[in-house]
Amino acid sequence: MVLALQTTLDIDQLLNLFSTHLKSVVPHAGSSFCNERLGIELSLGGHGRHVCAYNLELENEFLGEWRMSRNRRFTEPELAHVEALLCRLLYPLRNGLKYREALSYAHTDQLTQTGNRTALLDSLKREFDLAHRYQTPLSIILLDVDHFKSINDSFGHDIGDAVLRAVARAIKDSVRRSDILFRYGGEEFVIVLANTSRDGAANLAERVRVMVETSFRALRGSDLCVTLSLGVAMMLPGETHLDLLRRADHAMYQAKHGGRNRVVAAAAAAAAAESELP
Repeated sequence: MVLALQTTLDIDQLLNLFSTHLKSVVPHAGSSFCNERLGIELSLGGHGRHVCAYNLELENEFLGEWRMSRNRRFTEPELAHVEALLCRLLYPLRNGLKYREALSYAHTDQLTQTGNRTALLDSLKREFDLAHRYQTPLSIILLDVDHFKSINDSFGHDIGDAVLRAVARAIKDSVRRSDILFRYGGEEFVIVLANTSRDGAANLAERVRVMVETSFRALRGSDLCVTLSLGVAMMLPGETHLDLLRRADHAMYQAKHGGRNRVVAAAAAAAAAESELP
């Protein structure tokens, strides 16, 4: 296993390799890894009633938390085996985290401090593959700031930039820690929601819509009104991650055409379109 862990610096691949080997040695329902500082939260498999958690450290450097669970208790010999395997993970994990940190600047939108388009496509492909592997749902929200050109024209580009930063902050305050936010381009953002159904994503999208609308009501009096149009899509069998993105984009434009400041889910949008056919 040690040699296998040295073949990649990609955190997701590394932890998948480790998880696969660990599961073959100590059977369990699922596991997860979290590093809040780098915004990493990876879930592998399902959940069980009994959980064991480990804070991973190397030379006084905190690397993250590893958790694993199943429905029956872990035995002492099994836990000793887990701890021995985790010790072998530490050095490859630290190398992977340093590599992730070095890449993060190139994958960050500097205005909003969210992931950029390149980061989105990489992350969405990775989450798509994980969802297929573990048979878990994957949804995304694609949103656009309504009438953003008018905001720039009326208040200036400095205020327009401030609006984008404030929208990003409001979205981060609305979503879960495991959800990942990206600036797709211009005034468009994408939220990737692992292990989330279409209905769950639509509920979250509505919460984001309300949060952004209400957070701007007190800003610069009533002159500045900021709302969002949001499209929701869930991964379907046989499609690619780019197909998923296109369906969310189509749903977002249906929200625009429907009057803006609203949420449209891709499946509902498709059904509505079919009902209008002669």
